[in-house]
Amino acid sequence: MSELKKSIIKNILGKKFNQANGDFGQLMKDKTYIAIDKFKGAFKYVALDPDKNEPVVTTPEEPKDG
Repeated sequence: MSELKKSIIKNILGKKFNQANGDFGQLMKDKTYIAIDKFKGAFKYVALDPDKNEPVVTTPEEPKDG
């Protein structure tokens, strides 16, 4: 268990709720930043080069008699 978690439990048992709340906020902030970094690492960003991608030109089909 990390020092921050131990500190939170110790403050709750000692009825120091304001201090425990502040520590909990810091713990959640750290976890959020870690989650964002993992999320960014899970994706590979690829920039599209507009010169390489040729536009697709479609011609409208003419109605056929029949």
